[in-house]
Amino acid sequence: MIVKPITGGMFESVSYLVGDKGKAILIDAGVKCDKVLSIAKELNLTIEKIILTHGHIDHVAELDNIVEHTNAKVYIHIDDEMALTDARFNVSAYTGTAMTFKCKSEALRDGSVVHLGDLELKIIHTPGHTPGSICVEVENNLFSGDTLFNSGYGRVDLPNGSFEDIYNSIVDKLFILPDDMIVYPGHGSSTTIEAERRTNPIKQANQW
Repeated sequence: MIVKPITGGMFESVSYLVGDKGKAILIDAGVKCDKVLSIAKELNLTIEKIILTHGHIDHVAELDNIVEHTNAKVYIHIDDEMALTDARFNVSAYTGTAMTFKCKSEALRDGSVVHLGDLELKIIHTPGHTPGSICVEVENNLFSGDTLFNSGYGRVDLPNGSFEDIYNSIVDKLFILPDDMIVYPGHGSSTTIEAERRTNPIKQANQW
C-alpha cells in the first residue's frame, strides 16, 4: 500500500493518495487538480475514488476538476452532503467566493467500508468540526481530516461546529485505537494515536 501526502491545498490543507496495485483513492480534494494528477502519474496510480473527510471548502475546492479528469466516484458522509450544494454549509460563502459542486456523491455512514482492490477503508463518523466529519481507517493508518491534528484538534467555532461532539469523537472513538496507528491529518504533520493520547490538549480543553 502507498500513502502519499499532497501538500499545499487551500488554507494549507493536505490531501492523500492511498494506492494499491496501480489504483488509488484520493482523500480530500483541496489541492490543485494539476498537482494531484501529476503526483498520481509519477506513482503510476489511477484515481478511482475520492473520499471527503468533511465538506469545508479547503477540502473540496478542486472536487469537480478532479472528477472531470478522472471520473472518480465521490464519497461523503450523509450529514455533510449539503456542503456540495450549499456555499454556507461549506463556508465558501464567507470567504468571498461562494462555491458549489455539480458532481454526484455516495453517502457514507459510520461503519461504511470503501474498497480499493484488497484494501478496506473503514469509515469512522467523528462529528464536531462538522456534523458529517469522518476519519478513514485502513490497515495501521488513520486519515483524520480536521478532527484530530498533531497536538491539536479541529476548530468548532464555524457554523455547525460542536466542542462536545469533537471531544466525544476523539476521546471515545479515536483514543481507543492502537497506540502505533499513524494519524494523517487534514492540516500539518503526521502523528500517532499514542502521542495524541498522551499530549493532545483536547482533554484539558473540556468546555461544557
